[in-house]
Amino acid sequence: MATFEVGKEISTDESFISVDATAENPLPKGQHTFSLVVVDDDGLQSDPVTVEIVVRDDRKPTAVLIAPQTVPFAQAFKLDGSRSSDLPPGKVVKYVWTLLK
Repeated sequence: MATFEVGKEISTDESFISVDATAENPLPKGQHTFSLVVVDDDGLQSDPVTVEIVVRDDRKPTAVLIAPQTVPFAQAFKLDGSRSSDLPPGKVVKYVWTLLK
């Protein structure tokens, strides 16, 4: 696998390359442009070709709701969503509360 950096060329003898991206070292979300130039056995280079790749986060966060099982009549209580999470590097930025019945 290869770790790409903007503007840094990576040369291989193979006709394919795997892009290294992990939760600890992700390719940032958004649009990225990759380029390929091939060189023949006479040292001649092709014109560059490019492809646009969009990295998007399609992994849903996990909501965890902690609440008391029973509460006394006319007493305040707390709903707690602090254990909710998103996979790194994502983070929970909003909590939407609704009374359903």
